[in-house]
Amino acid sequence: MLEPAAIRRVDPAGMIDIVASLPEQLLEGYRSAEQVRIDSGDARRVFVAGMGGSGIAGDLFVAWASDRSKLGMEVVRGYQCPATAAPNDILIAVSYSGDTEETLSAVAGAEKIGCRIVGITSGGKLEALCKARGYPLIKVPRGLPPRGAFGDLFASLPAISEDWVYGDLGHELERAAAHLMRLREDYGAGVPVRSNPAKALAVKIRGKTPIVYAAPPYGPVATRWKTQFNENAEVLAWASQFPEADHNEIVGWGGDPHAKRFLPIILRDREETPEMARRLDVTKKIMSRWTEVHEVRDRGETLLSRMLGTLYLGDFTSVYLAVLRNVDPMPVKPIAELKKRLAA
Repeated sequence: MLEPAAIRRVDPAGMIDIVASLPEQLLEGYRSAEQVRIDSGDARRVFVAGMGGSGIAGDLFVAWASDRSKLGMEVVRGYQCPATAAPNDILIAVSYSGDTEETLSAVAGAEKIGCRIVGITSGGKLEALCKARGYPLIKVPRGLPPRGAFGDLFASLPAISEDWVYGDLGHELERAAAHLMRLREDYGAGVPVRSNPAKALAVKIRGKTPIVYAAPPYGPVATRWKTQFNENAEVLAWASQFPEADHNEIVGWGGDPHAKRFLPIILRDREETPEMARRLDVTKKIMSRWTEVHEVRDRGETLLSRMLGTLYLGDFTSVYLAVLRNVDPMPVKPIAELKKRLAA
C-alpha cells in the first residue's frame, strides 16, 4: 500500500510532493519576504492573526521566538483584535487565501485601534486591502492548499521580524532547511516501510485514534500533527499539552475501557528541563499500563531544526496514513461546504 505507485494512485494531485517541498519553501519564503523590513517603532506588542493552516505558522513562530523578542508577541485566532492592542502595535495578518473572514475582521478591529498592519497572503481581499492602504505586503505563491503553504507563510515571519527578535534568524532557518533535506532521504515516498519512520508510524496509527502530546515550545507542532491527520487522512485526532494533561487527562487513560483504541504520541526534545524530562518519563510509564505509547525525538542541532523536523515527520505520516485508508489527501470537502454555507 505504501509503495510509490500506490501512493500516486491515492494521491493523484501530489500532496506528498507538497509535503516533501518544505525545505525549499522555507528558503524561498524567507528570500521573498526579507526585502520587506518592518521597523518596530513605538510598538509594544506584535499580534499574528491567522486561522487553520495559516494560523499554525504564527503559532510555531511565537513558540520558537517569543522568549528572545523585545516586543510581546501573541497569536490571534478569531474575529477580534485583542483588547490589549494599542496604537502603533503591529498586527501581522496571515491568510493564504486572503479571504479568511476571521482574520479580515481582526484586521478591521486593529485598524480602528490604530495598529500598523502587515499582510502575508497569496491574494484575495487582504492583498487588495494592503495595496489600497499602502500596508506592507508579502506575497506567497498561489495554487496550494493553505496547509501546504506552511513553509512560505512561516518563513515570512522571521524575515520581517529581525528588528525585534534577537539572533540571526535567516541563518537558523537555513540550518533547519538543510536538516529537513537530510530527513527527506529517510521519509520520502521511495523509502520502504522497514527503513522509513514516517511510513512505519502510519502503519502503527492505522485503526487507532492518535493523541499527540507535547510540552512547550512544541505545542504548535503537536497541533500541526493533529490538523494534518484531520485534513490529509480524514481521521479524528487530538493534541494536548504537558504539564496540564497530567492534572486531568491522565485519569481518563486509566478509567476508559477503550484506551487501547487510542495511540498517544509524545513529542520529546533533548533540551527538556530536568523537571519536564522526569515528568514525561513518568507519564509515559503510567500511560503504558493501558496502551502503547510512541515517542518522537528529532536529532537536529538547533531548536528550530528539531521543531521543524518533528513537524516534517508528522506531515509525511499524515499522507501515508491517508494512503493506507485509501483517502485522497488533497480535498477538504467539509471545509468547502462550511464556507459555502456561511457565505450564503
